[in-house]
Amino acid sequence: MRKIAVDYWNTVAAKSDASARDAVLCGFTAERDFDESGHEDASHLLLPFVEPSDVVLDIGCGLGRLLKWVAPACKRAIGTDISRVMLAKAKRRLATVPNVEFEQIPLTLQLPVRSASVDFAYFYHVSEHMEREDAYRILCEIKRCLRRDGSALVQFSLIDHADNRGEFVRWARAGDDEGVRSRFYSETEAHAMLEMAGLHPQIRLYIPGEIAVIVTPRDERLLGEMPLVKLNPAQSR
Repeated sequence: MRKIAVDYWNTVAAKSDASARDAVLCGFTAERDFDESGHEDASHLLLPFVEPSDVVLDIGCGLGRLLKWVAPACKRAIGTDISRVMLAKAKRRLATVPNVEFEQIPLTLQLPVRSASVDFAYFYHVSEHMEREDAYRILCEIKRCLRRDGSALVQFSLIDHADNRGEFVRWARAGDDEGVRSRFYSETEAHAMLEMAGLHPQIRLYIPGEIAVIVTPRDERLLGEMPLVKLNPAQSR
């Protein structure tokens, strides 16, 4: 990963807590709103897949927006991020949560976690801030870190959503001096990334403008299916 991108996250995080919150989730400068958004996302997207005995890995934890709500539901939680300033703020915010630890991700993007030691990992709204090659590296690291029966939530933002297309055009016109522009994928590209990394999509969570899937290390297991349901004309009225 380029050092200029790491420097960007350290800089915005160091300005103020509000600046750090806005960098993590645009428009959420107030602590209460920021926390409520984390609670909602964790409740809907993560907690259904977390068991009390699990070791959980948050990749790109930022200020611990999601980790704050996931940690109490598991045995051990690990927050990782490329920004040491974000990690310091997250550590302070979650000081009363006893089972959380924080580790900085190096520029090589090798996650500071032992192989086959994680039950559940999540990589949520982070791939859009990374070069495709870096996102692929993280996906490979997720596979390395997961136990054989482990799983992960992986998310990509989709180019065919109107808001994302507008964001793409904005970055194309404005340029990207810090290396943190928003990156978007087609569904075909997202699935190709998972396949190349050896991760198998098992359950899709439907979010407008995103592909968010529960994945496992590629094998024959099947966790769930979401079959297409075709409505007849009478039902669709």
